[in-house]
Amino acid sequence: MKKPPNLLYGGDDRPPGAITVVSAAQHVGVMSIFLIYPLIVARAAGAPPDEIANILRLSMLALAIGVVLQALPRGPVGSRFLAPSIFTGIYLAPSLLAAKLGGMPLVWGMTIFAGLVEIGLSRVWSRLRAFIPPETAGMVVFLVGVIIGLAALRVMLGEGQDGMLSGGDAFIAGASLATMVGLNIWNKGRLRLFCILVGMAVGYGLAGYTGHITAAAVHGVLAQPLLALPSLAYLSWRFDSAMVIPFAVTGLAAAMSATAVVTTYQRLNDADWVRPEPGSISGGILGDGIAAVAAGLLGAHGLTISTANVGLVAATGVASRRIAYVIAGILVLAAFQPGLVGLLTIMPAPVMAAAMLFTAVFIMIGGVQIIATRVLDPRRTVVLGAGMLAFFSVSVFPQAFAGVPRWAQPLTTSPLVLATLVALALNGLFRLGIRRSVRMTIEPGPQALEEVERFIERAAGGWGARRDVVTRVESAVQQAAEALVHHAEVVGPIELELSFDEFDIDARLAYEGMALELPERAPTHEELLAADDGLRRMAGHLVRRLAERAHSASEGGRTVLHLRFKH
Repeated sequence: MKKPPNLLYGGDDRPPGAITVVSAAQHVGVMSIFLIYPLIVARAAGAPPDEIANILRLSMLALAIGVVLQALPRGPVGSRFLAPSIFTGIYLAPSLLAAKLGGMPLVWGMTIFAGLVEIGLSRVWSRLRAFIPPETAGMVVFLVGVIIGLAALRVMLGEGQDGMLSGGDAFIAGASLATMVGLNIWNKGRLRLFCILVGMAVGYGLAGYTGHITAAAVHGVLAQPLLALPSLAYLSWRFDSAMVIPFAVTGLAAAMSATAVVTTYQRLNDADWVRPEPGSISGGILGDGIAAVAAGLLGAHGLTISTANVGLVAATGVASRRIAYVIAGILVLAAFQPGLVGLLTIMPAPVMAAAMLFTAVFIMIGGVQIIATRVLDPRRTVVLGAGMLAFFSVSVFPQAFAGVPRWAQPLTTSPLVLATLVALALNGLFRLGIRRSVRMTIEPGPQALEEVERFIERAAGGWGARRDVVTRVESAVQQAAEALVHHAEVVGPIELELSFDEFDIDARLAYEGMALELPERAPTHEELLAADDGLRRMAGHLVRRLAERAHSASEGGRTVLHLRFKH
């Protein structure tokens, strides 16, 4: 694995102690922003203040378990990256519905169920590759970023009159966000590594100066005991068959999000990254599911691998896996020190909103980048567009599906669940009629290469193949066709067959003529000038370089050139 130039500390690097500790603190700061989700759900369930405080402290333990599982250096569990978990908006709508139907015990029980679904999916995830294409996972990541951005706006605007933003809130949020952006873009020193932490510190300072943080709130935090064990007395669990489908879809959406996030981590950590590594993805989903089960058992909100923290890694260039253990230590310490949790609970809304908006930008663009790696034909364009439209229809008009039957309401009240279902259903429908193998006849002539390119583009769009692989296939097939015409004494047309099995693209060129030599070594300048077949050997060498495997054979009286491209 080659470290990219913009990555200061890779996964196996050992950063200086100060950078490790401050980076860990910054990750915890970002993770703590999303404590708003268990806070929202607990309040919706009518939990008393002391129970809410215990929920937040136990939530820290669940987050500690999640970050350690992902950083494990070996074994079947974990993605092998600095990949903290956060309490996610993926679980928000189903959890709110469960809180109304059965209180927090139902939320915790169904969170365990969703985690078990994700664990089961991790064991068969590679086989589902055709039914859950990467661009759909990219759509989920993009929409999670939108959820975070919209939640930030609601946090900030909810304090104003009729959704209006007050001048004080705008000042604090603007200064915090400007600090984060300025340090991230223009600062080339170590402050760039801690841009979010510094921005939040500026926001806290301004909030204290303007009175957004009162002396009574600070005194309440300072009055907390130095050390106290969180209570487990109120924990209980319930299950309800009516909530099975929405939480099963939530587990699926969490697995899709984890897939996209782990893929992003792979790209961030490897300059030579070509394709997703399935072992890391399956391990990441398995660890994510185990962490979700642990969250339910500890009485916490559903969590998943953080799309916000991968944005932080991308922004700072610090990806050392060692930081994960320091993060876990800080979280465990916070769980047993009520004052630290109290400091987070008094975080001003504008500061929270600024940090959420900053990370949401990186998450949304990360989702767009995942989508852009695929060739999108009209079918896949409709799938993504319909999924996004379903998401925004529920987000903008929450009562749009109020008239659906009661059994369907859990599916239509969550924008992300509905978007995921729509995209997956359309993807399954549109797979009908897509052939895994396609053929064309290449007639030697000036228009042949353009026809080959259009043919491959149409097939690749239907398959959802990766753009970089498709580009290599086009170049190799065009180069091969041209080489056969000029150097293999081809008689008549060339039959081209393309096939795709989700892992490889195979090209088969059948013709009447000589076999094309495919040397591993390019002919030297002297060999090109001296040998009659120098140009033919160079053409064959160029074809061989573009494909992972290339060989010629005689089949049924015809010569066949086989090319294979890893997808």
